[in-house]
Amino acid sequence: MESANPSDPVPQELDPEQAARWLELEPPPRLIDVREVEELHSGMVSGATHIPLREIPSIVSPGTHPHLSAPISIEENILIYCAKGIRSYDAMHWLRQQGYHRCASLRGGIEAWRGANLPLAAGPGSDHLDLDDLQRYARHLTIPEVGEEGQSKLLAGRVLVVGGGGLGSPAALYLAAAGVGHITIADDDVVELSNLQRQVLYRTDEIGHSKAKAAAKTLSALNPAIEIVAFPYRVTAVNAPELIRDHHVVLDGADNFETRFLINDLCVEQQTPVVHGSVYRFEGQLTVFDPARGGPCLRCLHPEPPAEGSHANCAEAGVLGVMPGIIGTIQAAETIKILLGQGESMSGRLLLIDALKGSFRQIKIPRRPDCMLCGQY
Repeated sequence: MESANPSDPVPQELDPEQAARWLELEPPPRLIDVREVEELHSGMVSGATHIPLREIPSIVSPGTHPHLSAPISIEENILIYCAKGIRSYDAMHWLRQQGYHRCASLRGGIEAWRGANLPLAAGPGSDHLDLDDLQRYARHLTIPEVGEEGQSKLLAGRVLVVGGGGLGSPAALYLAAAGVGHITIADDDVVELSNLQRQVLYRTDEIGHSKAKAAAKTLSALNPAIEIVAFPYRVTAVNAPELIRDHHVVLDGADNFETRFLINDLCVEQQTPVVHGSVYRFEGQLTVFDPARGGPCLRCLHPEPPAEGSHANCAEAGVLGVMPGIIGTIQAAETIKILLGQGESMSGRLLLIDALKGSFRQIKIPRRPDCMLCGQY
């Protein structure tokens, strides 16, 4: 390890591999993490002391920083890191101006360290997440509305996705990626060639396979740490009550009104929120039905199912391939908000999207006091 400047006893920046070797010296250099506390959930380099960048001047003050067991000598080796190496470089430069010439910055920060497959230790407040979780959900952990507590809620969450088609495909992919701990995919259909224009869970070589089982295989490959259950049967009045009872949220991606109304009615009875979505050609709509928390149900919007044959289905009317992706991912977002207990739910509001016009608008859905179903609650 040679210095870029012969007058410097230590290089100003070290690659992760160089830094790892430096940390093996006896005694090892002082290791300082200058990130903010909310960033530590993603893990720390073992042995690091957390001193946020704004508190670095306290290292050279007469007293000792409360996180340091002893003052840092001007002759000591010091390795500083942050997320990407920018803040740590600033800290290193400032300390060198104060005479700490054996100070170096980790080039690329902890992201480069992680990219080099070097070990990490759990940061403070990460007691419920293992190191794989800390890395996989790192971008969640720095969001104040999620953090370690919220990610733990997602991992404990149970979501029933009814329909593994155009809506269920993108929704399930993002729920699995987000770390929802249990996802059940209910669909009795098989993959067909015409599905592949919009149902992004499936591949050409899966044509003829059960959608539920193929979906479970793909989702498990995406996130093997969560539980994916394939339910390759039609959702009926016989099996739906137990299915719904076992989950916290139902994501409705059904392709027929009979199933949608069945889900709605049982979810009202069991006080389970339903994240509803539908698509038609260039249009899509989305809402949340949650009467248990004061919102309307499907029957507040449509008291009775439409007559058989009165509405063209997807095969008859067609659908732009990206529309289920747009609606399905918003359904996933609403589901995640419910599990986190964060944000403002779409309950009582119907989002209408017209991709051909490029328009997004909302209309209110009032809860009907005379609703034959939820009016009694």
